[in-house]
Amino acid sequence: MGSNDLTLAVSLGALERLDRPDHALEDAAAWTRHVGIVSSEPSYIERRRVREAGYHQAFLSGPRSVAEALSTIRDTFRTDRYVFVGTDETSGAVGTGSGWTYRSIADAAAAADWKLVTASAGDRDWP
Repeated sequence: MGSNDLTLAVSLGALERLDRPDHALEDAAAWTRHVGIVSSEPSYIERRRVREAGYHQAFLSGPRSVAEALSTIRDTFRTDRYVFVGTDETSGAVGTGSGWTYRSIADAAAAADWKLVTASAGDRDWP
């Protein structure tokens, strides 16, 4: 594996596609300098969802679009590389010249050996 001088931002929607998102964030913290969550939802909703899920992160996006959050994060956290893991809905947030590399949650999960939610796993609370 290459340098861990990396800032990793994961969309809240991408985390929801993972079977064990808390473990994915813990795993990512072992090979990144900074890992956090971005979302275009209002801050109070984003913070509540993150708190209820028990996610540990270095940053949250705050009350701004994902593209604006990525720009602010890049200005705040100085690392060699910046990777944004998102969904189809957030793939356009990484613009040309932004300094961020986009990875789909499916590609990131395959590379990091994270499991995605399956239809049956999503229904495990069903009686």
